[in-house]
Amino acid sequence: MRSPLSILLPLVIFLTPLWSWAQSAGSVPQAASAEKTQSLSGERVVLTIGDERITATDIENFIQALPSQYQAFYGGQGKHLLPQYIIGMKVLSKEATKLNLGEQPEVTRALEIARESILTGAARQHFLKSVVVSDQELRELYQKDKTLSEEDRIRHILIRTEDAPLKSGGAGNPALPEPEARKKLQDIRERILAGADFAQMAKQYSEDTATAASGGDMGVIHSDKVVPPIVNAAQSLNPGQVSDLIPTPSGVEIIQVEDKHTKSFEEVKPALETQLRQSKATEIVQHLIDNYHVVIDQEYFAGTPAKQSSPASPTNP
Repeated sequence: MRSPLSILLPLVIFLTPLWSWAQSAGSVPQAASAEKTQSLSGERVVLTIGDERITATDIENFIQALPSQYQAFYGGQGKHLLPQYIIGMKVLSKEATKLNLGEQPEVTRALEIARESILTGAARQHFLKSVVVSDQELRELYQKDKTLSEEDRIRHILIRTEDAPLKSGGAGNPALPEPEARKKLQDIRERILAGADFAQMAKQYSEDTATAASGGDMGVIHSDKVVPPIVNAAQSLNPGQVSDLIPTPSGVEIIQVEDKHTKSFEEVKPALETQLRQSKATEIVQHLIDNYHVVIDQEYFAGTPAKQSSPASPTNP
């Protein structure tokens, strides 16, 4: 049976204001004694709040119930932050109960939204665990999708354009109109194809300040950290080859593949299984949604901002 403490965990993401309050108030007491205590079941009690005793197992369940991206931090170097967090949460929630704050309409709505969010997460996890993934399916995915198995080490040269969504580079290199940027980069590419060293040309001309000094070296690229046009171009090239011009959110670029390495099926099998499970679970969720009669007011959700006659004036504290 899950501890009541672990059930509260998903609400941690909503408690940033509480964390800030607890830090500024400085009201959380330090441990009165280093003496170790035990619960009736013999477990080590690591936190006592009034009559409530919280064990080491409760805390570990608490950490395991956190979103995966937070588990390592709060299970390691951030563990010392948990007592202050939990004490503030427990004390204020008990006070809120005494004051019947849970009956306020806005609190009732927030609790219901939180409940539905937690149940949604539980349902997703249930479907992820329940789907069946065969070894044959994984091998077919391994042959079809090379994004997980193929590692490409590349260099790149960036020339920024005026209309690029991402503004990068130094102030000494003003962005160019796209036609001028493409002509400049095409000239650089032709010099490289004629024998110029890609790394030297990157040091001289690339406007990516993060990689220019290292000859445009981007290392081994990963599909979740590099824009798709670069990933796709790298996968289509052999070592030593130079790409055509690639439009990206930063401007126009060319890349050169330095090296390629293909991981074995066994190396990427866990990642393939995760990807396939997520894909199948998504299909299950979509199938469930399709079975409901859903009507969307597209006009309402179009996001047209409400008209205001004048900006709202700030109020005095």
